[in-house]
Amino acid sequence: MAELGVWYDQDGGDAHREGEPLIVVRTDAELDALIDRVRDETREHRCPAAIQVVLNGNTGYPILEVGLGQSTGFIHYHADDAARTIGDGDPDAVAEYVYMGNLSEVPADSEVPIEVVRQGLHEFLSTGRRPSVLQG
Repeated sequence: MAELGVWYDQDGGDAHREGEPLIVVRTDAELDALIDRVRDETREHRCPAAIQVVLNGNTGYPILEVGLGQSTGFIHYHADDAARTIGDGDPDAVAEYVYMGNLSEVPADSEVPIEVVRQGLHEFLSTGRRPSVLQG
């Protein structure tokens, strides 16, 4: 099982500075708790939250950008074998998410049911490799 590092802070800032640590996720239970926390904390927000996920201790790729809405979300996987979730949204439209206090837009067809996002994150935690729920 891999160990994940997660950046999530709705107030902005730099997780590399003292006092703004990376969230370390080692178990399936910790991952579920973090996903639920992010969704609970942003339930009333206009835009859902996005997080960034890496293999803890790895300074390069892969990097996952992950959107965690109430019913939908997305995963964009950045590495040599880049891929993303593909849903049935309009590929010419955008979906808005907030990452570390900044508005981000992703193609609306990246959004899939939140259960698919959760599955992809658990697979990444388990294998440290590109989740099979992605296409690209």
